Amino acid sequence: MGNIQVLDDHTINQIAAGEVIERPASVVKELVENSLDAKAKNIWIRVEEGGTELIVVRDDGLGMDRDDATLAFRKHSTSKIREFDDLQDVITSGFRGEALPSIASVSRLRITTSEKDSSVGTRITIEGNNNLKIEDYAAPQGTTIEVSDLFFNTPARSKYLKRISTELQHIVKIITIEAIRRPDVSFNLVHGERKLIEAPASDLKTRIGILLGREASKELIEMSGEIDELRIYGFLTRPSVSRKSMAGLYLHVNGRPIQARNISYSIKGAYGSLLHDGHFPIGALFIEIPSKDVDVNVHPAKTIVRIANEEKINKMLRQIIRDILAKQALISHVDLETTNTNSIFGTAIPASKTRNKAVALNSIDSFQQEFDVSLQEEQIETNMPSMRPLSLIENKYIVAMGLDGLYIIDFHAAHERVMYERLKDQKRFKRVGKQDLLKPISLELSKSESTAFEDMLGDITEMGFDAEKIGPSSFMIRSVPALLAGSEPERIREAIDDIVESGTMKTAEEKHTLMMYTVACHSALRAGDKLTMAQMEFVIREMESIPNPYACVHGRPTVMTITPAELDKKFKRSGF
Repeated sequence: MGNIQVLDDHTINQIAAGEVIERPASVVKELVENSLDAKAKNIWIRVEEGGTELIVVRDDGLGMDRDDATLAFRKHSTSKIREFDDLQDVITSGFRGEALPSIASVSRLRITTSEKDSSVGTRITIEGNNNLKIEDYAAPQGTTIEVSDLFFNTPARSKYLKRISTELQHIVKIITIEAIRRPDVSFNLVHGERKLIEAPASDLKTRIGILLGREASKELIEMSGEIDELRIYGFLTRPSVSRKSMAGLYLHVNGRPIQARNISYSIKGAYGSLLHDGHFPIGALFIEIPSKDVDVNVHPAKTIVRIANEEKINKMLRQIIRDILAKQALISHVDLETTNTNSIFGTAIPASKTRNKAVALNSIDSFQQEFDVSLQEEQIETNMPSMRPLSLIENKYIVAMGLDGLYIIDFHAAHERVMYERLKDQKRFKRVGKQDLLKPISLELSKSESTAFEDMLGDITEMGFDAEKIGPSSFMIRSVPALLAGSEPERIREAIDDIVESGTMKTAEEKHTLMMYTVACHSALRAGDKLTMAQMEFVIREMESIPNPYACVHGRPTVMTITPAELDKKFKRSGF
C-alpha cells in the first residue's frame, strides 16, 4: 500500500507541457493561435536565440480583463468551448485550455493585456507556474506575452533542442503556416535585429507570393469547385513549378492547418504524369466538409484530423482538381494511335510519357576528365561482370548481354552510384570540382527555405555551389558542383531543395552525407532519358570502375541477372 499517489499540479502541468510544448516553435504556434482567436488584425512576433531565450507575441485583439487573464493560467480553462458537444463544431484554433498553463510551467512568462476602452490593463508575471504576480498596467488594447528562459526548470528537455538556426527554421515554418491560413491578418516576425517575415494583410494569392516566392506566385492556378458536400478553394502551381516534398503544400480542413499525407498524395495523383516522379505542386488549399465528418480532437498539436469517408473525399478532391487542370489545357486525352514502341518487348508506351530526344549527357561528358586523376591514384577492383548493351526497356532499364546471361540495369540507380563514388573520391582528395554557370540561376525561396539556405551557405559552398544573396529571400547561383554542370536549372533547383531539407539533420556527418547523396541523385541520368548505344556502354564501363556497383545510394539494387537456366525454367524446357 502507499505506492500509488496523486501527482501535484506542478508535476501534472510539466508532464502535459511535454505534449503541447516540444520546442520554441510550439510556444509561438500556441500564442499566435490565441491571438487569432482573439480576432487580432496585426500580430508581431520577436524571438531571440531561436526562441530559447525570448519569445514575444503581441497583438491588437480583444484583450482580457483581470479575472479572465488570471483564470487563463488554470489548466483546462478556456473561452472557446463550454461542453463536450461543442468539440463537434469548434472553429477556433485553440479549445483545450492547455497552452498558457503548459508554457508557464516550463518558462518565465509575463502577460500584459487590456480590453477596448479599458482605463487600465493587467500585467501578470509567473515563473514555472508559481507565484503569480498580478498588477495594474497601462496598455493599449490587445495582449502581449513574453516567454523567456524556455525549459529553464526542465534541463533534460532543453538539451534536446537543436541549433539556434534549426529552431528558427521551425518558427519561420509555423508563422508561414499561420500567415497563409489567415491572409487577412498582418504578420511580422523578427529574430534579433533581422526581419524574417513581413506580410501585410492581403488576399490569399498575394500572401502565397510573399511567403512562397515569386517563382511560385507566377504559376498559380486558382482551385475552386465542389462536389456534393465537398468544397475547395485555393491556389496550386502549374506542373512547371513543383517540389520533391510536401513542404510547399499547405492544406486546411474547415479552416484548420493540417498534416495529411493521404490528401497530399490525392492532389499529386490529380496531376498524374504532369509532375515529375515524387514531386508535389506548391500552394495552399482550403477544404470544406461537414463538421460532423471531422474529428479535430486527435492530437494536442491540433494538426492531425480524422476524416470520415476519407477515401470518398479524396476521390472527389482528385476529380475537382483534374477538371480544373483540364480547363487549363494541362490535361489531355492520350491519343492511343500515336504511341512509341521503344520497348524491346514491343510494349506500346504512350508518346506523352516518353522523351523523344536523346539526352545530351552533359553530366557525363563534363565530369569525366575531372575524375580521371583520382581513379589513377587508386586501383579499384570490382567483381562486376563484363557485358555489352543490347537495348532499353521503357527508357528505364538497360538490357545487356554477358557470359552469365542477360543483365537488366536500372541506369538511374547505377549512374547515381557512380556519381556518388566519384564525389566521394573528390572530397577525399580535396578536389571537389565546380563549374561556373554561363547564365547564373536566380533562386527565389520561401521565407522558411531562405532562412535554412542562408544558414547552410558554408556547407553548400564546400559542396561546390557558389551562392550570393541578392534579396530578402533571393539568391543567385553562379557555380554548381562539376557533377551538375550542364544540368537544367530545374534539376539544380531540385538539388538545392533537397539540400535545404538536409539542414535539419542532427550531425554534420549526416548532413554532409545526405548532401552528397542529393548531388549524386540529381546529377545522374533519369528514368525517361533516351540513351544512345554509346551512352549505355559508358554507364556499364563506369559501373565496372567503382566499388559496390550493385546498389544505389538509397540501397536499391542496380542490376538483375537472368541466367540461361532461369530462362529454361520459365519456358519449361528440360533435358538440355
